[in-house]
Amino acid sequence: MNACMPAGRQGLMAVYLCAPARKREVRKRAAEIRRSEKRGAIVVTQGLHFVAPGKVEMREVGIPQPGPDEILVEIKACGLCKVDIRAFQGEARKEYPFLAGHEGAGIVSEVGKGVEGFSPGDKVTLLGGGHFAKFALVRTAQVAKIPQEVNDFEHWISEPVACATNGMLHSEIVPGDRIVIIGTGFMGLLLVQGLAHSPFGELIALDIDDSRLRLAAEFGAEEILNPASAEDHSRIEELKEREADLVIDASGAAEALDLATQLVCRAGRLVLFGWHYGMRSVDAKLWHTKGLRVANPSPAINPRFSDIFKRAVRLMRRRVFDLRPLITHALPPERAQELFEIAAEKKDGYIKGVLVYPS
Repeated sequence: MNACMPAGRQGLMAVYLCAPARKREVRKRAAEIRRSEKRGAIVVTQGLHFVAPGKVEMREVGIPQPGPDEILVEIKACGLCKVDIRAFQGEARKEYPFLAGHEGAGIVSEVGKGVEGFSPGDKVTLLGGGHFAKFALVRTAQVAKIPQEVNDFEHWISEPVACATNGMLHSEIVPGDRIVIIGTGFMGLLLVQGLAHSPFGELIALDIDDSRLRLAAEFGAEEILNPASAEDHSRIEELKEREADLVIDASGAAEALDLATQLVCRAGRLVLFGWHYGMRSVDAKLWHTKGLRVANPSPAINPRFSDIFKRAVRLMRRRVFDLRPLITHALPPERAQELFEIAAEKKDGYIKGVLVYPS
């Protein structure tokens, strides 16, 4: 592995002595190395770390050689998830500094003992964590092959597609459903792509961003509505009267959840696909009197999410899901700070950002 070199405790101690302000970080890294030593040879590579709110930088990270049922992958691209962006904004769920990234794609570098079906040089897409590093160690269940002619790895990050596939599965779509999706950000637009291939009766998309609504129409939404537009207000009121069999909230916004409750029919399905951070108040009386079935299809709902992931990759191969119109920003690691700032502020037409490691 050319980009990696053996790690040494001597160098680690020198860092400890020369930079006392980083003692906690060095202790953490030492613990990682001790754990890795139990696994076999240690390699050191570079990984993008969240070091403080609003700041990311490349730092060394130690990775063990692959063991049984494990694969070492050279990362070529890793997407920025909403969780990553919130960590950049200071809402991390762990202590800084830390390595993140879970939307990776790349090339198999080494395989562990007994691993079958994968060989060095295979191009793959991944689940798991630590994909903001140049190399990542993953279990075989978290790896799926992609076409070997692929060079645009940024368009083959599959974890968000697996989430969209999981969301569709737990939406329990019935042929002829009138479907409303609220929120056409990156994940909402993925859902529109997938739902456009379902046996729907009507497919309606709502968002306050007209440019994203136009993409939803391109992907198959038959009707697009902007709740912030005065001219669409009457159409949304009319939609409340028509009622929808299935309403998917892909926005994670409190206002969208309220609107979804009003739009769904009696005994209808309300799907909380978008991640709602913090507390939410709902009209529990209306949920009860309507007899709503409410689903929360996070990956945790599915103990076999790795199976959904592999199904999602099949759908990507068929272009049911196509990330090419959705990846708006793909930048190399040396511009990671810029990429996260753009993503946090949603500047320059941002929909989805990907960190790309050049060959």
